[in-house]
Amino acid sequence: MTKRLACHYSVVRFCPYPETGEFVNVGVLLACPALGYLDGLRANLRRRGRVNRFFPELNPEVYRTVVHVWDDLVAAQRRLPKDGQMLADFDRKQLREHFLALTRPRESILYYGAPRVILSDDPAATLKDLFAAYVDRRFAHAPEYQEKVMCDRVAHVLDQAKTLDRYLRNEPVGDDVFQVRFPFVLRTDAIARPRRAIKALHLDHEDTTDLFHHADRWLGNVRRLRLAQTAPESLLFVLQGPHGRSAKHTAAFDQVRRDLDQADIPHVSVEAEAAIRDFATRA
Repeated sequence: MTKRLACHYSVVRFCPYPETGEFVNVGVLLACPALGYLDGLRANLRRRGRVNRFFPELNPEVYRTVVHVWDDLVAAQRRLPKDGQMLADFDRKQLREHFLALTRPRESILYYGAPRVILSDDPAATLKDLFAAYVDRRFAHAPEYQEKVMCDRVAHVLDQAKTLDRYLRNEPVGDDVFQVRFPFVLRTDAIARPRRAIKALHLDHEDTTDLFHHADRWLGNVRRLRLAQTAPESLLFVLQGPHGRSAKHTAAFDQVRRDLDQADIPHVSVEAEAAIRDFATRA
């Protein structure tokens, strides 16, 4: 197994107005002292829409200029390992101190966030992963993240209806042979079947096959619970369908809704707050 090494990284932030403290993440700098690795990645200038939306009144040349300056700095400081050779303790300490000096707090339009440490067996790949998370925010496209956002919205609806405190959160449903977790579960008895459960299902997938796989998994979960007679007495799926995608995505989503109807699983859109509230408060 490849040894994992400590890497130091810092997120590069664009903050044109220090008075407000508002910033946009635009890059990542990472160092692996053990290998002598130091490199950075920054956002593509052709994809600066987020910067423009956040600071619409700012002259685009300001951002372009400071990013080019950072490019030159990284190019001058870049260090790549030679054949995976490990550095001596003295050299490791030097690189670590050099990284901390580069990222020390300073007032600037472009500055570094607090340095952090992560273990990695491939610093270059880890740099790309960190860039994807902090700059591209790819996690925000993951169904798990989107379903958490949907659950927050459902929780707000239940809170407004003064029923949120009656529902258990992230509660397992089933028995010791098969069980799955639902984000909202109403029980009147700890042993008996739940009275109600609500499941948020995000189906705005880029790949329609992934859309079907995600939906089929939950259709299978409900079928298995029903066969074991452990399914909630009443069940509601709250759906987020495709937005701004192709006709095939719409057709796939429509097929999933027909599948839910055929399986006798009630479903509503996440925007249908009145229907969610009605289900949650039903006697």
